[in-house]
Amino acid sequence: MAVPAGKVPIFESAGQAVGFLRQQWRFVLTVAAVTAFAQAAAFLLLGVTLPFLVLIFFFAACAHAAFLARALDGPAPFDWKALLRNGARVFTAVGAIAFFMAIVGFMVFYIAMGVLIAPYQNEVKAAGEDQAALTQIMTQAVESQPGTLMWALLIGGLLLLLLTSRFYLAAPASVDCKRIVVFDSWRWSKGNMLRIVAARLAVLGPALALVFALQSLASLLLGAPAADPMQTAALIQANPIRFAAFYFLAGFIQLAFYGALEAGLAAFLYRGLRPAVPQPPAA
Repeated sequence: MAVPAGKVPIFESAGQAVGFLRQQWRFVLTVAAVTAFAQAAAFLLLGVTLPFLVLIFFFAACAHAAFLARALDGPAPFDWKALLRNGARVFTAVGAIAFFMAIVGFMVFYIAMGVLIAPYQNEVKAAGEDQAALTQIMTQAVESQPGTLMWALLIGGLLLLLLTSRFYLAAPASVDCKRIVVFDSWRWSKGNMLRIVAARLAVLGPALALVFALQSLASLLLGAPAADPMQTAALIQANPIRFAAFYFLAGFIQLAFYGALEAGLAAFLYRGLRPAVPQPPAA
């Protein structure tokens, strides 16, 4: 990466992510298909349970690790043990970041609820421990102050985007260094957070729109109302095979476009921002 004055080149970074997908499309489609099939099979075997959720996230981590390894090192003989180890590292690193993000999200939620409830302090005191009354007060507070809730969601989303950009090098570093790397990413990305955000928006924003459109089309073709949680739950109960088919297509689309582009972008940024490895002195 040519990084003038230590700054991330936004459009070059986006172009490199697209270039990875264009050059490695056969590999990307293979990994996406295998991973989506494994996730759909896990749904049919386990249903919507905690083990299922853990398993599908681990499968996704393995796919991301496979993309990152290809982007960082190029083609290599398949080694399923190395894939599982890299997947476990990515899974752990992303899990640690998600835990940190959950703490930040809780803080934003706590502050937002304090602002929403402030005009209803007397009602809250009068309700005491009456859960039904407290729930009604909360509902009224949210419905009467939609602007406050919207601002809280926007601020929370912005913080999520900014903070995850500081940790954006954790996954490729974990694959490249063969160990779990989380907080080193914070140091390496110093001074480039906004440029990383811009690069992500430049390539992943359009990718997300494309994925949404294709998944919506798959939903229509298979009669799977994914936008309605109640109807989705009903479909899972009534026709799990049809939902599994939609789940496979949705996962395949997600990984083949968004997942591959994100891995290509993260790998390129990591190569440019990681510290240079000192070369041993010549004999």
